[in-house]
Amino acid sequence: MIDISREKVDLNCPECNSGIKVTLRQVSSQSTVSCHRCGIDIRLNDHNGSARKTIQDINKAFNDLDKAFKRFKR
Repeated sequence: MIDISREKVDLNCPECNSGIKVTLRQVSSQSTVSCHRCGIDIRLNDHNGSARKTIQDINKAFNDLDKAFKRFKR
């Protein structure tokens, strides 16, 4: 089954502007990640829970689609 929370997004370090890849799960759980270039800790912020809600909505849509395909096969 597809889990969209495993998908990666690109962010830039606020200190050195280096590219950082994080998963949507890290964003939704508001994890702290370290910049591989300058080493600062970056606290991810899921403003208003929008990442968490989007992950839930997309995963539900994939599950609903999977169920529809299974019913169609009958």
